[in-house]
Amino acid sequence: MTEVKQIKLIGGEEVLCDLVGIELDEYDNEVMVIRAAYSLISQEDFENGFRYYTFRPFMMHINDPSHVLLLNAGAVICLTNPSDMVSEQYIKHIEQHRKEEREKNQVDDIIEKLLEEAERDEKVVKFNPKLH
Repeated sequence: MTEVKQIKLIGGEEVLCDLVGIELDEYDNEVMVIRAAYSLISQEDFENGFRYYTFRPFMMHINDPSHVLLLNAGAVICLTNPSDMVSEQYIKHIEQHRKEEREKNQVDDIIEKLLEEAERDEKVVKFNPKLH
């Protein structure tokens, strides 16, 4: 992590991200270079009287924390350092995601090896189901 920041956008959405830097794009507009961007979604449990929040990927289908995004600096109305508790939970969330991805890749590798072995094994009967 470079620098964990909490950003409030014009639309009211709050984002936690790793702020890599601020640069100019090809049109000389300031853009924030961010990665590991997650929307901070607040929920309220009125029956039990407490509030909690969850992290969701800032952009749909961008689940990889190392994926870099350029955020138009003009869309930002506030930038701050999140509380220590939120930063710790954010970092744990990213570490958990990376762990799950490593485990998924290991399972995918095992399945691929098993399929390759099955294709080489002449004793395995090929099954071609007929669909009616």
